[in-house]
Amino acid sequence: MKRLVIAAPLLLAGCAAGSAYRAPALPVADAWKAAAATPRPAPGAWWKDFGDPALDALVEQALVANPDIDVALARVEQARAAAGMAKASQLPSANVTGSLARSQQSLDDGIGRLARYVPGFGRTQNRAAAAIEAGWDIDFAGELRRGREAALADLVGAQAGTDAARLAVVGDLVDTYLGLRGSEAQLSALATRRTIAAERLEIMRRRVATGEAAANALEEPTATLAVIDALLPQVRGGVAVAKGRLAILVGKPASADLPELAQAQGIPVAGDPAAGVPSDLLRRRPDLVVAEAKLRAAHARVGQALGEYWPKLSLSGLFGFATNTLGTFGSGDSATVQGAVGLRWRLFDFGRVDAEIKRAKGAEKEALASYRGSVLRAGEQVESAFARLATARAALDARQEQAAALARAADRAGKAYKVGEISRDQLRSAEAVQIDGIDAVRDAQVEVARAVLACHRALGG
Repeated sequence: MKRLVIAAPLLLAGCAAGSAYRAPALPVADAWKAAAATPRPAPGAWWKDFGDPALDALVEQALVANPDIDVALARVEQARAAAGMAKASQLPSANVTGSLARSQQSLDDGIGRLARYVPGFGRTQNRAAAAIEAGWDIDFAGELRRGREAALADLVGAQAGTDAARLAVVGDLVDTYLGLRGSEAQLSALATRRTIAAERLEIMRRRVATGEAAANALEEPTATLAVIDALLPQVRGGVAVAKGRLAILVGKPASADLPELAQAQGIPVAGDPAAGVPSDLLRRRPDLVVAEAKLRAAHARVGQALGEYWPKLSLSGLFGFATNTLGTFGSGDSATVQGAVGLRWRLFDFGRVDAEIKRAKGAEKEALASYRGSVLRAGEQVESAFARLATARAALDARQEQAAALARAADRAGKAYKVGEISRDQLRSAEAVQIDGIDAVRDAQVEVARAVLACHRALGG
């Protein structure tokens, strides 16, 4: 029996609860279909590919002052503290205690009544005590170790969550900025359109007044001008909303002015991002890192639950001094020493332990399914983003060819007007059609820029 008691801790020490984590096999393709075969991109400030100083300045402000990022950083601090607590739980602990007290007993109550009848028994008592207490929960079954593994996985997930928050904020800011620049270009085009429409209406009024045209000839230019006048406040409102959104993203009130927006004009242009290989996503995309961290933590908590099958042993000790006579404090007679071995075993509670283990395993299955689903969605997002980019670039090429043809037509109309072959109204009509081509190119440029942004987002920044 004595040998069994001595050997039991050694046997239990080799029975670590649960198993070591192994990354699951995931449905990841060998190569992308839509994306070009490019080398793995180097990490960095991907938004700088747009080559827009104003955008760079706004992003830098957002990374410092956006409250969503601050929330994610605070979560990292909490997860780091939890990991530190899990590590500390594996180590011995010690406390220093002390007290110095004087009490006076009632002569009419309890033990104080002895002072009336027992010589030398005083009603006033002094007590001094000081001790060092130490304890250690022995992690024979590896339960505490699994708990620390779960806490460290949570810390990794929190850190990746910060990266995810940064990507979301920067992606939202870049998308809003692109929309703002597109709206500003649309406002400029609408102003030109309105000038042309107003002049055409005035020309038609003079023709109607002189009898060269019927009164109903005013309907088309009047309607065109009204449509433009209706669009102008809508686009101006969109510009104001975009500026307010940008201010919020950089951590300022929506009404704050952003002087950076005056630094550049036009729609930023960026090249195609490097896609790398699909397996890179597992290391680059923050949401996938978070998903795997949750799976790793869930696996560790299964081992932590399994540890409840084993008995819990703890060692504790105390050394100090305690006395009722202050003059003898610290002497050998006042010394106190205590040592103990504690045992706790849920021997008749295995039904509840079984339920806890099943719950932990269910959480692990859920985390695994969520991780696999996240990987599948991430791959689909990359394929869709690059397919969208290819389509957008093809559309931009076509729109640019169209705009070039319309520009040539407007140039010929200008030459024809100078020699008197066409009227002023016909010239303005040709110029209005040319603006249509410019608008189409602008919309296509915004779509290309947003498709590039979608690729960066899908690749995890």
